[in-house]
Amino acid sequence: MLNERDRILCVADIRGQISILNQLAEEYKATCIIHTGDFGFYDRDSVPRITDKTLRHVAQYSPLLDPRSLPQDPLPLRQYLLTRPISQLSQLLAGEIKLSVPVYTVHGACEDVSVLEKFRSGEYKAPNLHIVDEHNSHSIETSNGVKFRLLGLGGALVMHKLFDNGSGRTTIAGGGGTTWTTLLQIGELIDTAARSFDETETRILVTHASPAREGILAQLALCLKADFSISGGLHFRYGCSYNEFAVHPTYDYFRNKLIASRQQFMDVWDVVKTEVQPVIADSPTQRRLIDNALSVIMKMPSSTQVSEIEKEKEELQNIGFRNMWHLNLADVAYGTVVMEVKDGRIGIETKSEGFNFKYRRLENNASSSGLKGGPKHIASRKPSAPQTAAASSTTNGTVGASGSNSSAANAKAGEGRASISAPTPSETTGEQKKASTDASAATEPKEDGLGAVIKSEGLSTSSVLQARRPGLWVARADESEDALKSYFAEEDRANITSVSIRTGQTGKKFAYVYFDTAENAEAAMPRATLAKLGNVAIINDNMTGGSGSGSGRGGSGAGRFGSSRSGSVAWGGAPKDGSEGARLPSRARISGGSRTTARGGRGGRGGRGGSSTAVSSSSGATTTTASGAGASSSSPSESSANTASPSSGGAASNGGSTSTSSTTAAAPASTPATAPAATPAPAPAPAASTNSTSGPETSSSPN
Repeated sequence: MLNERDRILCVADIRGQISILNQLAEEYKATCIIHTGDFGFYDRDSVPRITDKTLRHVAQYSPLLDPRSLPQDPLPLRQYLLTRPISQLSQLLAGEIKLSVPVYTVHGACEDVSVLEKFRSGEYKAPNLHIVDEHNSHSIETSNGVKFRLLGLGGALVMHKLFDNGSGRTTIAGGGGTTWTTLLQIGELIDTAARSFDETETRILVTHASPAREGILAQLALCLKADFSISGGLHFRYGCSYNEFAVHPTYDYFRNKLIASRQQFMDVWDVVKTEVQPVIADSPTQRRLIDNALSVIMKMPSSTQVSEIEKEKEELQNIGFRNMWHLNLADVAYGTVVMEVKDGRIGIETKSEGFNFKYRRLENNASSSGLKGGPKHIASRKPSAPQTAAASSTTNGTVGASGSNSSAANAKAGEGRASISAPTPSETTGEQKKASTDASAATEPKEDGLGAVIKSEGLSTSSVLQARRPGLWVARADESEDALKSYFAEEDRANITSVSIRTGQTGKKFAYVYFDTAENAEAAMPRATLAKLGNVAIINDNMTGGSGSGSGRGGSGAGRFGSSRSGSVAWGGAPKDGSEGARLPSRARISGGSRTTARGGRGGRGGRGGSSTAVSSSSGATTTTASGAGASSSSPSESSANTASPSSGGAASNGGSTSTSSTTAAAPASTPATAPAATPAPAPAPAASTNSTSGPETSSSPN
């Protein structure tokens, strides 16, 4: 029985930091906690059972470990973690940590199946800790007329593993430090829900995977007559609160999601049913559970060709389409949801740390002031004095020779645009500072208020520019900012000012790692761990200020992506001297003469260049290519925030085929569990004059 004012705290992904639950319960005055997976079900014997890939993932994201101190190689990492806890579960079992309020949790994608089985058998017990799964449902009684029924389904939902029990000896499926959902679990959950059904209760389906992404879970929630679903697993910075009727304009849109999910399941079922059916024929219990799950899936629509009468009848049966409310939680580090029960009403409070959008104000004003090319009415302004070229320098600390009355600058631009390093503060004379200040004042529109923004932040104009200029472009950014920093040499980490993780059009993440000076950025590049970062290249704004007559959004004058003849080096990536070299994918190409996706207008032709060195982080081979005349530059640029980042390696590949396990959940010690197959990252096209290629890459997520 809870208090008169009942507050149920909902969190996700504590990743073994069990002590934080007590802190949150006190902060939010919670009377109980619902957790949606990745609880940290690992004990002292779990590390040897976890695969290298999963162990790296668990350690990298553990709040109990410093990612910068983790060894890079698998064997040293395993030995390192044998003496350090990846979860506080052992302390909870020993009584060193005690939960102050009841905690109800499902297991997530990264858990030890052996530990979960010990909890189910009763070998492991912890006061106030309740595991909600297909075998056990729990009720929460309130003092003001509302009684909750918790139904749970843990693990990742992977279609080709629905019939693989892994190393699990019960209906809990998993192995190698991961767990997943099986058809047997779905069938047993349906059986458990039917036995515990009470129409006076408020039903909550707690899952690790999100019903918004998984049509089978959406259908399961409808069949279980759930009033709420609470899930995690998407790792958003904001919690999501919605119902299907609110996000789909008609029932047809929702039906299409169910149709697609049903078809995905049937593709797997048609392959494995000839092996599954003979096995379950000798086990009435398993056959009944499989039939339960199949009955739910077969109720899902299979075709869009249906009469309006049948469609209306189907919608009435699935009344949860309008009435059920879904909550998807951010990780506990970023947000929480509180369900408050008062006078029979269930209110919802959401809180999230969210994204930091403050940078846009500086970037937008800097762009409006001509610091990045800016709008047309600013970019087309002619400098009033030769020193204006210093004020209109691009954002990596280089100065473009843009003075129209400078014959020397025009001559140099004719034979190759050169990068001129901006003077350091110690080298800048008083006259230069004054000239730069006067030029900035001449090009800065008063109505944009950039000066007011900079003063309000306690910054100088030069510091704003320098904060965005020197840095490295990193191809792989699937991990946190701190993790990316840890892949740089120790002497270089102190020089890193910030890390900005972006997502390209293909969904792949890349990052800009900014340094205090361009020299430190260039020095850090060869010492970085390319095996983890993928392709690494210097952010060079010469690549964004070509001399072509582009007429895109950048206004008249230089195109957004122009030519670059600086002859700089891209480690593990495309050469930046104008050579063909190892190109980026067609959607991610940023070259002088190539078409881009950034609407910046066309840049000029690439330079003739000389030779360039490209180092592949996959193969470790160093390839020298000679550039031909008119070859276009294909270096990454800071301006391509929405451009997909290339992966390392020379040859494009679709990766190997994925084998589908057809072992049923009934068979003990079945096919060894492996992490779900990962989608190969897009690889750049092979270099025109390169003979060596490297293999394909896959993502590092164990889920």
